[in-house]
Amino acid sequence: MAAMRRYLIAWRTPGVRRFVVPGFIARFPGAMTGIALTLMISGFYGEYTLAGIVTAVHTVAFAVGAPVCGRLIDRFGQTRVGYPLIALFTAAAAGLTAAAWLHAPWPVLAGCAIVTGSTSFPIGPLTRSRWSHVLQNSPILQPAFALESMLDDVAYIVAPTFATVSATLAWPRLGVQPAAGVILLLVLLVGSGSFFLAQRASEPPVADRRRGSAIRYPGVAVVAVVFIGVGLQFGANNITMVAMCEHLGRKAWAGPIMAAGSLASMLGALWYGARPWRSPLWQRFVIGLLFVAGTALLFLVAFEYWSLAVVSFLSGFAISPSFVNGNSLIERLVPSENLTEGLTWIGTALGIGMAAGAGLAGRMVDAHGAHSGYWVLAAGAVLAMLIAVASGRLLSRQPTLRP
Repeated sequence: MAAMRRYLIAWRTPGVRRFVVPGFIARFPGAMTGIALTLMISGFYGEYTLAGIVTAVHTVAFAVGAPVCGRLIDRFGQTRVGYPLIALFTAAAAGLTAAAWLHAPWPVLAGCAIVTGSTSFPIGPLTRSRWSHVLQNSPILQPAFALESMLDDVAYIVAPTFATVSATLAWPRLGVQPAAGVILLLVLLVGSGSFFLAQRASEPPVADRRRGSAIRYPGVAVVAVVFIGVGLQFGANNITMVAMCEHLGRKAWAGPIMAAGSLASMLGALWYGARPWRSPLWQRFVIGLLFVAGTALLFLVAFEYWSLAVVSFLSGFAISPSFVNGNSLIERLVPSENLTEGLTWIGTALGIGMAAGAGLAGRMVDAHGAHSGYWVLAAGAVLAMLIAVASGRLLSRQPTLRP
């Protein structure tokens, strides 16, 4: 119980709950987007290659747009930039849904996906920058970041299930059933995102001076490259899990099985954030990725529902601690004027990796069968681990701006 006090102290910080609660709900759209797009395109067009292409275009656009949005937010504030982002994303996602329903050619789908990706609401960096502003270098920031990762995981437990169930069961007579997940995420985004931005008291102040991009700090670049490999793993899993469950006869089970990994990741974050660690942060970052890679290889021998669920659970346990470590490294490496942008680089790296992972896995599934996509997943996890191990000394030598 003594360890849990760290979470209670963070949670009881004045003003925290007013942005954490809507920020939690605003995570659901991001957690649903990948699988919702896959289900919508594959449902309307009957192929996974096109679903992989559209998902890849969306994630590449997100990867390119996230740092730009982060710099704009650092420069002009969360409120002034956030509301236009929500409006643009909603319009583009509605256009993408209509285009898919009408069986528009793929360039139309890709054009809409570019806009949705580049205007995605970066709720993770926004909430973490608020935590950093409110706590001001407190030792409670680690459990606060762990709490953020746990909320991410809860969203990834629940949201994929919402997406798969709605896209397979909702509104069958209206002819838009595959798009139900996308429609649901839009409703959640507009409501929760608007309420989050309305909490002005915890909004970090805008930068009073201009700096160069956060990526110019070598440690930030290292962390970003590592998460390209993690994104490759995630993107491949989104495509391959849906394909495997359809191959086994129950497409709707993809969401609950992926939720098992998110549940394990949440438990890992709970355990990790409750402990006052003495080992160097960079070292914990490397060790976590070693565990991620080792368990990801088990997907290569998982062929049934139960084995997929077990491996998904095992592989998820170190995911959140790795994100906590990555975000904590960036929080220490960049000045406050660059913090939102710095945190978006993890999302950018994930987007690049997820785009490649979704595209490669989609082609593997269509060409060689559903299970072949897991070779892409395993390659991504091993790549992230190798980069982290090779960069350990560089991270250990980087000066930190915060304790």
